[in-house]
Amino acid sequence: MELRITALVVICMLSYYVDCGNAQSVCSSESRESEDGLAACLQSIRDTMVNESAFWFGTDYPVNCPVPEYTIECVNLDPTPVSMADRLFFKGTFDVLTIEHYMDVTIHEKPGTYEGCGHIYTSDIEEDHSLDPIDPDPLTPWQTSHGFSASVQGLADTSAHYTLVIQDVGFIFLHGVYINIPGDSFDIANGEAIDAYHGPLYYRNDPQNPYIFMLFRQNQTNMELTQYWTDYFNDPSGSGFFNISDFAADQNLQGPVAINWLMSITDPYISEKQPFVNICPLFVEEAEREVDLYHVPNDIPFTVSVNIDYFSVGMNFSTCCNDYSYENATYSLDPIGDGNVTPFDNKDQPISITLLKMKLTPLPIDFRGELYTLLMIDPDISNNPGTGTKEKPLAHWLVTNIPNGRVDQGDIVLSYRGSMPPSGETHRYQFLLYEQENLLDIDPYDYTPDCQNQGIPDRCLFEVQRFVSENQLQFLGATWYNATSDAYVAYTKVEQGEPKEEVCALIPGYENPCPTSKGTSQHFTRIVMEIVVFVLLVFVIVT
Repeated sequence: MELRITALVVICMLSYYVDCGNAQSVCSSESRESEDGLAACLQSIRDTMVNESAFWFGTDYPVNCPVPEYTIECVNLDPTPVSMADRLFFKGTFDVLTIEHYMDVTIHEKPGTYEGCGHIYTSDIEEDHSLDPIDPDPLTPWQTSHGFSASVQGLADTSAHYTLVIQDVGFIFLHGVYINIPGDSFDIANGEAIDAYHGPLYYRNDPQNPYIFMLFRQNQTNMELTQYWTDYFNDPSGSGFFNISDFAADQNLQGPVAINWLMSITDPYISEKQPFVNICPLFVEEAEREVDLYHVPNDIPFTVSVNIDYFSVGMNFSTCCNDYSYENATYSLDPIGDGNVTPFDNKDQPISITLLKMKLTPLPIDFRGELYTLLMIDPDISNNPGTGTKEKPLAHWLVTNIPNGRVDQGDIVLSYRGSMPPSGETHRYQFLLYEQENLLDIDPYDYTPDCQNQGIPDRCLFEVQRFVSENQLQFLGATWYNATSDAYVAYTKVEQGEPKEEVCALIPGYENPCPTSKGTSQHFTRIVMEIVVFVLLVFVIVT
């Protein structure tokens, strides 16, 4: 039997570190059905607990982050490479043989809606995720936010009571403590929630981060917390960094007797639950890769959020044989949703542009000593090669020398110009943010030598790549919106003197000349009839 278990463990370890395709995990429910299979699963869990290369904080860390620094990729509270056991417990004190049982943990994902990074996310998924520590499917903060259930296979002492501790292994944060769980039924609901479960709020997709479920056997049926731990859990600032070794020793706990863990990646739900964290550039970058903005470099990560709000003053106007009425409107750009904004709603310069650096703590990260450039372009105007192409777009706005992250305090090189897509077309308008090395003195005419539209000689065929290169600009972030030609575009173009026939051709209800309204026709007919009746009456009276 020992030889069979050893062979299974070897297979298990290979399946953990090597891609074995569709190989069945040694800790799958099917593998654990036999006594040998369960033993192999438990041994694999023990081995992984003490393996110093199994997780991101192990031996790979100094390779990936040779000079530890406070970046989103390299944040590590203890950069010394360690195993999961040594990260949780005092180094060298963890006894793997205390793990005697397998704990089934199921994460319950529920449907719902949340707002993150300026976008509304809706999920219709209701699914149970059974954790497999050896072949884990990574889960997001949203998926893990709705609760869990747990059971233990083959508890030896059903008369005992147990304590369950849930902890973020990478950052040592506590995510739940339940005490006095009866072993005979092992129902978490029958225990006492000292710190109710709250799911992972991890901020990276790579590497993944482990969150561990640890079950300890109590020496008391109805365990009470020591005064120190009572005060700890009653402290609003507590339930953060948690020393499981001290807790287990003070409460006289044995084990852990069973362990499982999940691997977490991130999603925008974290921005709703921890508003002081800003990882939204990650998700805007993912959205950009889907739409593939032409002037955004593929090899430079997004590090700054560009949040733009519009306020449009309402107005009434008539054009193309129609009357239109627009009310006041506000709109925040939603690049993740590839959002749409009507040309009327973006006709005025944005009322607010907020720049936010990527950050992971409540501490502010300012822009002191830094200068920025914001460029707005329309690369979709390629149907008019004399005005713009994808490579040399039409420039709609250019602000340089932006100090302290305040766009309103920068130098306006080109004033804001709203969207004016041709009739029947939808254009994607881009805002590109760059960091400058020095103060800039820009003449926009230097970057439009091929412009053939004399009405906008400093905007058309703007050479973006040369502008970025010559001024040594470093890309930081972007946002964008889509706009489809509407009645306001037609109104503006007609007012500017463009041929009405061409401008209004695709506007519903347009005819040349404009038809007389039904109300006016009926009114005119009624007047004519009244005149005829009056004339007849006069004729009768006279005769």
